[in-house]
Amino acid sequence: MRLLFSILVVGLIVVAAWFGVLHYYAGVPLPLLARGERPETLQREPTGKSIPAAAAEATSPKALSQSPAATLPPSVRYERPVSSTDFYSLQNARALEQRNRQATRSILSLPWVADGISEGERETIEALIWLAVTQEQLFQELIRKPWLASEEAGELEVVVIGLEQIALNDPIAASDLISMPFLTQLEPADALAVKSLTILAHTDLPSFKNIMNHHSTRDGISNREARIVGLAGGVSKVNPELALTLLDPTITTIDERSIVLPLTGEVTLSIIRTRRGAARAMDLLEHAVRSGEDLMGKPFPVRHVALLFEDAVSGSYAGTNFGTHVAILPKFDASGESREAQAAGRVIAHEVAHYYWNSSEDWLDEGAAEFMGAFAELTRTGAPLEPDNYPCDLGSGIGDLEARNYSRDAERHICNYATGERLFLDLYRTLGDDHFWRGFRKLNMLVKEIEAEGDARAGIEEVRSAFAVETSPDGGESSTEVIERWYTGYGIGQEEGPDKRPVVAELPEVYGWVERAYVSLTEGGPPSKTFSISELDHWAWLTLEYSHDYAGPPQELDFEAVEYYEDGFPYRRNTLTITATRNHSGGVQWLSVGPGPDQAWAEGRHWIYVYHEGRKVAQVDFVVTP
Repeated sequence: MRLLFSILVVGLIVVAAWFGVLHYYAGVPLPLLARGERPETLQREPTGKSIPAAAAEATSPKALSQSPAATLPPSVRYERPVSSTDFYSLQNARALEQRNRQATRSILSLPWVADGISEGERETIEALIWLAVTQEQLFQELIRKPWLASEEAGELEVVVIGLEQIALNDPIAASDLISMPFLTQLEPADALAVKSLTILAHTDLPSFKNIMNHHSTRDGISNREARIVGLAGGVSKVNPELALTLLDPTITTIDERSIVLPLTGEVTLSIIRTRRGAARAMDLLEHAVRSGEDLMGKPFPVRHVALLFEDAVSGSYAGTNFGTHVAILPKFDASGESREAQAAGRVIAHEVAHYYWNSSEDWLDEGAAEFMGAFAELTRTGAPLEPDNYPCDLGSGIGDLEARNYSRDAERHICNYATGERLFLDLYRTLGDDHFWRGFRKLNMLVKEIEAEGDARAGIEEVRSAFAVETSPDGGESSTEVIERWYTGYGIGQEEGPDKRPVVAELPEVYGWVERAYVSLTEGGPPSKTFSISELDHWAWLTLEYSHDYAGPPQELDFEAVEYYEDGFPYRRNTLTITATRNHSGGVQWLSVGPGPDQAWAEGRHWIYVYHEGRKVAQVDFVVTP
């Protein structure tokens, strides 16, 4: 009775953590349940450690979908060097010695146990001990697996602790699992399948049973099916029906590619779909993974990256990194000139970056992932290194975000993305390449140290510490000044605008010029220099009046309109085309400007620059008031 009560109480805590701490699953692993009391002094108490878990957070808000995204912890734990632990100081070790000396010797003979027990290995060994006493048949199957002697602690930990946790809820299912084909040899994807099932066993037992009893898995999970089962923990949370649909091999396809990374070695990439997709998606995924390792200068945190293109992401986000896999909306699985296709590389790179950034304050994790996504696209396409999100007004600094702690469904939560990415972009343009990346990598190291402690989230103090000694190579602003500006929310507050070059309005190709440019509340409305947020209905309108004296065949002229905020960063780029003909002497062109639907205008000064072949042919500035 005490055991059942203990499991029930802790189970309720886990469910509360799963649904209530939706604020950030990145780096918040599924808590270990107390194993309860057993006869003759055998017990298993929580140690403060936990199994690697997956849960739902979403990805960055892309301009076209306004869909932030976030992340989950990697399956390979971060382990700091620690001193060895004596085997008989572990929970239940002496009880096992008394009950089953042979099982004790089997555990002690494992190479990674025999060479000394680190603190990071304690939980895995205690799980083995508990299984040896309470699930002897399962333990005997497990101890005979050749991979149990492996030094690859990441997958080992996930599987051993996962089997123990599943056995608490369904001992028969746990015994069935260890005999299934996918665990004959242990691959990273197999560990993710166990991880996914462990999550379901504690948060959604009916879905767990549905997966285990599905006609395709009832006779044992194969290696192929393990790739699908690895998605179930995240998919069941956001789209339960899809979790079973994916198990149908006539519907689901899996494309795989094996790559070798300089620091990590072999990594397998998988793309799972239920419909046709773009062939280039695998190349985008590979670039994102390679870019992640290269930028961070450390091994990639997982050795199997699964990307699911399905309607299986959190909320209204573009994608979600569940830890077990990345899910992205199918509309981004596209080629061509659509906005979704153009954004796909950055969406994928953002989610992949969350394998490194997943356990800190929202603005830090999302800002770092957005920055890495932008940098990945810079190296792939030469795209400008710019923010991907509309700015929050300068009163919403990092300190304000931390104090308000917006929930992920709050309208202002997007400020974590906008402000976080601008902090890192500002540090990069201030410090330059070498100084920035040294500080950025040190920050990630500090983040992982905090994550290993398990009782706090990295934030502004870690950013200050990581960049404290980094200085601008040209003697400009210090990193401390940049950080404090964004923390207090004062931004840059430019009065003149970032592009101080004079306007050259001539259009020599058509013997013309831009005569006037202004912004109005409505298309074709009168010009205005100041707007109240209460007056603005999402868009404002840029008007370009132009003239020409052209007698040749019709000729098109291409322009780019770039919108800037007073923090000095552009927030939107748009192209427009005018056509000069001999029958006309000019015309008027309108272009919508501003954040668009479902996004509040940022108070403060704004600029719009219009460029033609590198020349600034028009400039407009205006102020948005409360």
